[in-house]
Amino acid sequence: MEDCHRCPLRDTCTYPVGGSGKGNIMFIGEAPGQTEDKYNIPFIGLSGRLLRNAVGNDNYFTNAVKCRPPDNRKPTASEIEACFCHLVDEIEEVKPGLIVYIGTTAYSLHRKISAMYPGIPYLFFYHPAYAIRTGRAREWSEEIGAIIKLIKEG
Repeated sequence: MEDCHRCPLRDTCTYPVGGSGKGNIMFIGEAPGQTEDKYNIPFIGLSGRLLRNAVGNDNYFTNAVKCRPPDNRKPTASEIEACFCHLVDEIEEVKPGLIVYIGTTAYSLHRKISAMYPGIPYLFFYHPAYAIRTGRAREWSEEIGAIIKLIKEG
């Protein structure tokens, strides 16, 4: 929408606004990586595959920022703010029963989202890229997978 015209990432963006999946759990990450940018699907690169293998594909996956920042840098506050309207649209459409913030960039939106949607519970997990970098991918995957399985089972 109009905020995109103020965002410098928009000039090179190939990523569609929106996420993938239809589940009741919404996973919000940071921004598309190289693979996501190439195929226009969130969470399908190495980190995304680790997440999806742990929690299943029957969830809704999206990012705080819809366009890939250059050199895979962290998105700026103004870029995150410019994309926030898209995230709100996704929350309105999906009506998640749970939001899972993946990484600190996504979690930085928690207060704002919780103020708008106080009834939606949330969880926070480290980003799978961090788990991979620190050699804790297996432990991270088992932990998030077990928690999401418990939640889905009620």
